[in-house]
Amino acid sequence: MTIAHFRCVIVDEQLENNMKSSKKLGAIFAALALGLVGLIALPVTANAHGGHAKKSKTQKVAIGFKAVNGNTPVSCSKPITGLGTTSRTAKLTDLRFYVSGVQLLRKGGGAVRVKLQGGSKWSYTKGKDAVTLIDLENGAGACSAEGTKATNAFVRGTVPKGRYVGVRYSVSVPDSLSHTDLTAMPSPLNNTAMGWSWQYGRKFMKIELGQGDTPDWASPIYYLHLGSTNCTGDPAAGEQAKCDLPNQNLITFRKFNPAGQRIAIDFKKLFSGVNVAGESMDMGDGMDMGGMMAMGGCMSATDSPDCDPLFETLGLKLGSTKRTNQTAFRVVRK
Repeated sequence: MTIAHFRCVIVDEQLENNMKSSKKLGAIFAALALGLVGLIALPVTANAHGGHAKKSKTQKVAIGFKAVNGNTPVSCSKPITGLGTTSRTAKLTDLRFYVSGVQLLRKGGGAVRVKLQGGSKWSYTKGKDAVTLIDLENGAGACSAEGTKATNAFVRGTVPKGRYVGVRYSVSVPDSLSHTDLTAMPSPLNNTAMGWSWQYGRKFMKIELGQGDTPDWASPIYYLHLGSTNCTGDPAAGEQAKCDLPNQNLITFRKFNPAGQRIAIDFKKLFSGVNVAGESMDMGDGMDMGGMMAMGGCMSATDSPDCDPLFETLGLKLGSTKRTNQTAFRVVRK
């Protein structure tokens, strides 16, 4: 082999090695390029999938309630002063009421029904009828005799997304749910403290005040039990109950923001027209109590002197189906 031929062989080998190296580098650069393209494409793919994700068409709402006496919070553990026409001091022994037909008012007009939260022991829905039990007693202090530790101050649910400026509701139980067997109904309609003995009815509202000062009250407990009256039909016998006086009010607040406000039941307004320590009321035979029990207050009887002013504050006209402008509830800051 000549020197020239030897040099040619070496050059050929170097060129071949260089070409192999170039191919390897090309493959590496191609792989890197593909990787970068993939990295760039990933977010685009994710965004494309995210763009097809369904947006929620509803929003949660929690409408809060509280109890006050003027500007003072009401509780089971503190005396309530200055109540009624004779400015007496009382002890709260019970405070519960059902709320139904809850709607939020849209800005610009119209209203939407609040779909109640499922799986809660405080609310129940059947078809178009829905009810929530507001329980503002905690079983402490003067409420220990019949109260419970568990409390609930909210109507919770969902509404279509939108802007709302007000609220509407009724302190009542819908007819289809009211006159039903307590033992056969789910919570909160199986609450025995809210049941009435006639026609399986429910107390829409149960407020009870105990004697809290001297001189002694005519009755140690002042009762306010709101419910339907003048009812016929026996559900226990399979009959449908029908009440001539449903006593179901309708309360509207055209300015209400659940995020920063609550609805307060004001004892000063509610009991402003009655003497909570006044004369006892003989229930008589008409209420199926045997005429043996004398009670102070109002049990929704049309012949009760105290029911007239109490019903008026709650937005009802005693002994009729007419509604009035209520004053017992008002909007307050949270």
